[in-house]
Amino acid sequence: MEHLLKLEQERDLTLDDCIKCSACSAQCPVAAVYPLFPGPKSVGPDMERLRLEGVRLDTSILSFCSNCKTCEVTCPSDVKITEMILGARQAAVKAKNVSSRHKLRDAMLGRAEYLGILGTISPGLTNGILGISSVRWLMERSLGISQLAPLPKYQPRFKGLRKSSAVSGLTQSLKQEPPSRKRVVYFPGCFINYNDPQTGEAVVKVLEHNGYEVILPPFHCCGVPLQANGNFKGAEDNAKKNLALLAPYLQEGLPVVASCTSCGLALREEYPHVKAEGAERIGLQTYDLFEFLWELHKRGELQEDFHEVPRSLGYHPPCHLKAQGIGTPSVRLLRLIPGVTIDDLDAGCCGLSGSFEFKEEKYPLAMQIGSHLFKRAQEGVAQGKFERLITECGGCKVQIEHGSGVKAEHPIWVMMEAYGLSDIRLSDK
Repeated sequence: MEHLLKLEQERDLTLDDCIKCSACSAQCPVAAVYPLFPGPKSVGPDMERLRLEGVRLDTSILSFCSNCKTCEVTCPSDVKITEMILGARQAAVKAKNVSSRHKLRDAMLGRAEYLGILGTISPGLTNGILGISSVRWLMERSLGISQLAPLPKYQPRFKGLRKSSAVSGLTQSLKQEPPSRKRVVYFPGCFINYNDPQTGEAVVKVLEHNGYEVILPPFHCCGVPLQANGNFKGAEDNAKKNLALLAPYLQEGLPVVASCTSCGLALREEYPHVKAEGAERIGLQTYDLFEFLWELHKRGELQEDFHEVPRSLGYHPPCHLKAQGIGTPSVRLLRLIPGVTIDDLDAGCCGLSGSFEFKEEKYPLAMQIGSHLFKRAQEGVAQGKFERLITECGGCKVQIEHGSGVKAEHPIWVMMEAYGLSDIRLSDK
């Protein structure tokens, strides 16, 4: 009873931190284009007070929160607004107070890992079927998956999944390794595993070029798609499975590197709350890929044998990178490479937000949200300011190319070019 009282007091204090400045709602990308969405302050702290009083509320509007976390980045009082909204959605799921019209669709989109496994059995066939307009029309009519949304194409699975070893007996083998050996655990995420394996291989090559052995356990989906689509238990189960795989490495003090900003944010912010071995360490030992490389630079340990790379690039910072509070380490690092110039657009959310745009009722909103970024990208290329965009998020890459027609890639490819490493995108074809 005393424990429950303490939790209630902590929750009430968090609510009291909200000073009702409405900065979060003013910066919310969804509220800016959808008048029926009242904004993070209203569906977060304001509604939380009513929910705590037992007032029955319409929870359908909660699904229009895209989980971009712009509200939390903006909040001057560090109120965890998105956590409140997700908590309210979780309570609605438990109370079965959720519309069932799109239940099957949300269940499918939440299982990005399962879709990836199926899609990569025969990627060419899968992409061909999904490219048929009548199939996309049928998917929209039957499931509510927008026929206009840019579904990412599948590719043969990331080699790391095929060469990974099981965890059994791993702790003992790790202890036998010399302490001076440099090792890092790489968490690639579903987009790398099933849609962009070449970028995953590039990450491994760059880390190996810097003297690291890259460890690739057979990770499951980080859980973000599950959580975003209302499957909170599935997200927690995946977190526990991944922590079980990570536990021996965390115990050894090895760093965990993520090249996907959403996966990295989940490991840092969500996993520490899971009741599992390693949860107390994961937040402290997780790094964004370029954050990790920048730390090596600061310690004088980064290989800086860079060739000149005469390239002008535009940069889009993903929302989930901003939420990590680490700035833009990829921009800082790439500016060390001779010949590279970068225009940091910082033009707001791209609109995709995981699976948000794939839903028929949200596709028009997503395109409106990303319209400013699309315009800036097109203008930059037309004016000769840059030739293409770079961004750490695979979803942002897909959306930028869909909305603007401007090519985008992960910043790791600039590092590959600077190091003079072979272009896997060409050699693997």
